[in-house]
Amino acid sequence: MTEPMRAPAHHGAGTGETGRIDRGAAARDRGVQIAAAQLRLVTDRRLGKETPDWVRQLAAESPRRGVS
Repeated sequence: MTEPMRAPAHHGAGTGETGRIDRGAAARDRGVQIAAAQLRLVTDRRLGKETPDWVRQLAAESPRRGVS
């Protein structure tokens, strides 16, 4: 029999770091979102599909570098 799933522990619980934001990770995540939007533009173009405006706007952004 498998062990029941447990709820994940809260990040920073009990350490006093609950309000801390990792800006480097946030910038990397945004960079991944921008890259995905750019790939969707190419894919939609090749498939002859219309790309939503929000994807076009995201794809036009440039990822931030050196954020820590």
